[in-house]
Amino acid sequence: MGTRLVLTSAATGVLMVGGVSAAALTPEAGPAVKAGAEGTRENDCRATANSLPSSDKHIYLYTASKCKGANDAKDDSAADSDYGDGEGQIKDFDNKAGSLINHSDATVEFYTRTKYSDDGDRFCVRPGHYVTKLYMYGDGKAEAGNWSNSISSHRRVDPDKCKRFFGWRVK
Repeated sequence: MGTRLVLTSAATGVLMVGGVSAAALTPEAGPAVKAGAEGTRENDCRATANSLPSSDKHIYLYTASKCKGANDAKDDSAADSDYGDGEGQIKDFDNKAGSLINHSDATVEFYTRTKYSDDGDRFCVRPGHYVTKLYMYGDGKAEAGNWSNSISSHRRVDPDKCKRFFGWRVK
């Protein structure tokens, strides 16, 4: 499998190995900005995650890429098996996520199917990491070809159980 470098902005680069983030470069130091500010060099997800109190242990889901605007769904429980069933903390958000922040203290696995089904695809995000553009990921097969608007469930997992990780470290 070849390695490719994908530039996500003029100041941020991500080394991709087979469609999976292998390393990230930290953006150049820029002016302090409020989360979601337009025209800044700082990543919106990074700024948003850094603005959250350390005691806040939620995962945050956003419809838009780069965690723009207020979060559309959040959860501090260990799992939600179906974003569309009207139960749990995430309601009516099946297949709507475009970016996310894992501000929890655990590795979280996200699934394209409900009930953590192996029939679909999945990826993990480490604690304190974020994914700015879910559409960047995927390996071209079926629903895994585009993660944006494909997440249906999540749960905390042991990192050794993950087959792939996405995301950038907040700090």
